[in-house]
Order: sequence, then C-alpha cells, then structure tokens
Amino acid sequence: MTVEERIIDTLRRFPGQDDDQLEKLAAVHPRQQVNQICHRLEAEGKLRRTNGPEGKIINTLVGGNRTRSPAA
Repeated sequence: MTVEERIIDTLRRFPGQDDDQLEKLAAVHPRQQVNQICHRLEAEGKLRRTNGPEGKIINTLVGGNRTRSPAA
C-alpha cells in the first residue's frame, strides 16, 4: 500500500483528521509528507481541507473517492 493509499484509507476509517493526527494514525513520517500529499489530493479534488474548530486544517475525503481509477 502506498503512503497516499494509507492516508486515504485512514480518512475513510477516521474522517476529519488534521495532518498531525494523520501522521500518527496512518504511520506516515514526517508530518510534512502528510501535508504535501493532502495538498496534492486537494488539488486533484479527492480531499477537502477546511479550518477546524481548534484552528487546525481538517482533511475530509470528497464523497465517493477511490484510491485508483476503475478498470477500463
């Protein structure tokens, strides 16, 4: 499983996590790698990053997200 897939899988199981929480739950180190992947996923429309109640950015998958394209 790739790091990106681990992050997506973690957000499916535990929606609404910030980068620090994702680092721990998905076992992805350093945290900057989580941040870069989440920014890329947001640019691809797979993830939404919004301000949470404690001022941290919260990552939420966009509905129906898949880690891979369906087979042709």
